[in-house]
Amino acid sequence: MENMPRNRNLKTTALYFTFAGLGFCAPVLGLSIVHMEYILNSNTHILAFAFTSHSIGYTIGGIICGIIYDHANKEFLFSLSVMTEASMIIVSGFCGHIVAFLVSMSLVGVAMGFIDTAGQSYCVNLWVNHRFKEPILQAVHAIWSLAATIGPFVIRPFLVELHSKNPIGNTSSNCSGSSDICSGPEDGYNSSSVTDVTDLSSIVDKFQSTELMAGIDLARYAYLTIGLITFISGILFYILYFYYCNPVLLIAAPKEHNKHPSMKTKSKRQRERLLLLVFLFMLFMFYYLYIYIEGIPIAYFTAFVIKYLNWSVHHSTLVMVVFYGMHCLGRIIGIPLSMVLRPRTMVIMNLVLTSIAYFLLLFVHAFDWVIWISAVLSGYGMSSTFAAMVLWVSEIVPLTGRVAAVLLVGGSFGGMTGPLLVGQLFEAVSPMWMVYILCVASMLHIALFAILFIFVGKQKKISVRKF
Repeated sequence: MENMPRNRNLKTTALYFTFAGLGFCAPVLGLSIVHMEYILNSNTHILAFAFTSHSIGYTIGGIICGIIYDHANKEFLFSLSVMTEASMIIVSGFCGHIVAFLVSMSLVGVAMGFIDTAGQSYCVNLWVNHRFKEPILQAVHAIWSLAATIGPFVIRPFLVELHSKNPIGNTSSNCSGSSDICSGPEDGYNSSSVTDVTDLSSIVDKFQSTELMAGIDLARYAYLTIGLITFISGILFYILYFYYCNPVLLIAAPKEHNKHPSMKTKSKRQRERLLLLVFLFMLFMFYYLYIYIEGIPIAYFTAFVIKYLNWSVHHSTLVMVVFYGMHCLGRIIGIPLSMVLRPRTMVIMNLVLTSIAYFLLLFVHAFDWVIWISAVLSGYGMSSTFAAMVLWVSEIVPLTGRVAAVLLVGGSFGGMTGPLLVGQLFEAVSPMWMVYILCVASMLHIALFAILFIFVGKQKKISVRKF
């Protein structure tokens, strides 16, 4: 037992590094989505399925975690997941076809879903009876945000400016330039001079298109760089696994069963189980909506700023830096704040801030600077919600791998439907549908938390901890 604090601290440090790797991965698809349209010869409507395939993978990863996490070596599982995540991120960047890209992004999602789900249970159970459990878990999420804030700076050098909707290949008429070129022989120009100018223009266009495409291809190396950083982030878990050499599969302890429970005991167990299932279903829906209000901005803020506000890639990157920076700041502040505020209080504050942030976006057409305020409020507002909810749940039920899987799978389903829904409406109708969906989701989020809070308050006398 004397070595337990040292082991626990080392394992927590390994988890911090692993979540830093997750953070670096978070912005890469959203920031490079416009460039990947050209690389894969696709569009936003089709590439929206990349977010869906990633979320499907995330869901599968969470389900796998719920099944095997409590029965296998934790360090081995983390090591395998990090290596899968890193290798698939690299593969994603160098895919030449949209189908291969979707498949590789789904495999990235499997690894990330497993790490995210396992990480919540791993951290809470390492420090379950410690008085600093809350700030330690908040620190895990703060490190994720810090890495996600640094991520755009790592990715930005690989993204060239795109000044038009279709920068590759000029399909405009030859008469789009000076009227002198299109005036014809009667203005003193013979047909051969027009042909010469047209040929020269064609050569210049081809050269510029080739040069620009080579620049756009640099986006692939953003995926390579992030993949290598992710691989390095798992190094402590690799060391822990090979140092201790514990068996991969754990032998479960035999359970004691009461062979003849009374009818009263059976009825009580069934009622408590039903209450627990209702509680977990509401948590599932809470995290489903949570990913709407967090995942949609991560996925589409860059495209929204470039395509709706007509800002440059440089400015769109800065918007995401502000978003992730406030996200990181909120989680850093959340570490000391969690010592004085209860998790539910922090959740309420965050839900109000995110709602204000998204309703402000309704005025972005008239006042484009509103996007900066929204990025600040939404980034900060959702910063500590995830960890605070995990801590609140751990006060009510034991945070096993299965319970953590319910939370993460709920979020994964939100990741499947939210970005896909926005992607279908983004170009077909208007990019403003991103804003409308965020406003509705933020209101539903508040309503659902109110229902959860009332439900838990009324069922205090039910001891669901046994399950």
